[in-house]
Amino acid sequence: MILNDATITTKIKNREIIINPEPKPEQIQPSSIDLRLGNEYWQMIKQEETLDPRNNEPKYNPIQANAIVIPPNEFVLGVTKEWIEIPANYCARIEGRSSIGRLGLTVHVTAGFIDAGFKGNIVLEIKNLSPNSILLYEGMRVCQIVFEELNDYPNRVYGEADNKYQNQKGVVGSLIYWDSENKPVGSE
Repeated sequence: MILNDATITTKIKNREIIINPEPKPEQIQPSSIDLRLGNEYWQMIKQEETLDPRNNEPKYNPIQANAIVIPPNEFVLGVTKEWIEIPANYCARIEGRSSIGRLGLTVHVTAGFIDAGFKGNIVLEIKNLSPNSILLYEGMRVCQIVFEELNDYPNRVYGEADNKYQNQKGVVGSLIYWDSENKPVGSE
């Protein structure tokens, strides 16, 4: 079941769902909360060698700015201003806002799902699909979070299952090389 605005607002007020800073009225939608863009970005650095999760980690150029231009076909990681804490009996999804999508900008290329028990800033996978450069500003509403109630409490919540991104602050790049199946052969 997807939570509506009244339920989300009550759960935030009762501190069952944590969104810090608390959403302003214009961020509250009928069945979601708009999240705002922070001021931290990581731009992936083009590497000469093939990016191999077993043998090398991706390299990023960190950028801190109140505004950033995303050129056509460019990819950057960004972050929400808001810190989110999902209770154990809920999960959430990040969705792009229609107004942003209609510019040709995606804010989560693939990783829009947030497990029960997650705590942290939400890292956004921003890709400009348009033929134009797009200027983004710190504090603009770029995505929305949707909360769904689980049918029961999970056996273990995010953070108890050797999860890599629990309590992430700011932008965190891919940690896929931490996955056990991506360890170099003979490194166990």
